[in-house]
Amino acid sequence: MNLNQINAFLTIVETNNFTKAADKLYISQSTLSDRLSALEEELDTRLIKRRSGKKKLELTEKGIEFLDYAARYIELENEVNEWKQAPLLPHLKIGAPQSVNTYLFRGLYRSYLAESYQIHVSSHWNRTIYSMVNSFDIDIGIVSKPYQSNQVTTKELINEPLLIIYDNRFSNYHQLDELKRSDQIYIGWGPDYKDWYYRQWDSSIPARITLDSPELLMDYLESEDTWAIVPLCVYQDIIQKNDHIKTVPTESDIHRTLYLIYKMGQGEARNQKINGFIESLHDYILDLESKELCTVLGDELYEK
Repeated sequence: MNLNQINAFLTIVETNNFTKAADKLYISQSTLSDRLSALEEELDTRLIKRRSGKKKLELTEKGIEFLDYAARYIELENEVNEWKQAPLLPHLKIGAPQSVNTYLFRGLYRSYLAESYQIHVSSHWNRTIYSMVNSFDIDIGIVSKPYQSNQVTTKELINEPLLIIYDNRFSNYHQLDELKRSDQIYIGWGPDYKDWYYRQWDSSIPARITLDSPELLMDYLESEDTWAIVPLCVYQDIIQKNDHIKTVPTESDIHRTLYLIYKMGQGEARNQKINGFIESLHDYILDLESKELCTVLGDELYEK
């Protein structure tokens, strides 16, 4: 089976006429018939009914079924040709919580738009990120909760400040002891945050609402007495859109810790690609630290 045979079959179906099909393909009718016959012989089935005196062609049942396969064959052929002609670019797959991808590392990912590099960024839960790194489904992971793994390397990356915020059109807070958990819009930010959090509030009292992402936070802050705790990167984004957002001062060091995870293997080229990204990541977080947006926790992030 080859492309010429598949095109012959599809063109006959399209034109519903052997003469028109041959003309469209710029070949003789005998060549067209030979290609169709060779295809049918390889498939061991008749695709088109040949009846003398019939102006219109008729597909057999197998011919009707084969139409979809033939179209997919052409599509795959085109994709392979595009792949052959495309420049070979390094490809890196990164997984992280949504708040990291959307807010904290947005600038890092944007820098790769100007590079001869392809990155694929996806958002997942911490446990899922570990599983994907371990199975080589992604190359690099960023998590807010570390898990014990003999296969996956885990490195402390940064501490990012957390801020207590509210919308002053609907709430008015001045100090920590005024805050009630029953008014909170709760989002979990990792074990370090939870250790501090449960020393402040009774865990048996439910929050007003629990979210798994800060994307919906702004809508819920526009409710009476509500408040929330968010990373600094999220706060910076929110105040660009809502100048009524205020913070509650606290003497406590509230932060979330982020960890870098990866698994070397599957060739030296992949290992070099991972180390190259980690070097860029290290430069990026050092720049964040210089702007007092985080505290860098480790220098030896990758395996030499």
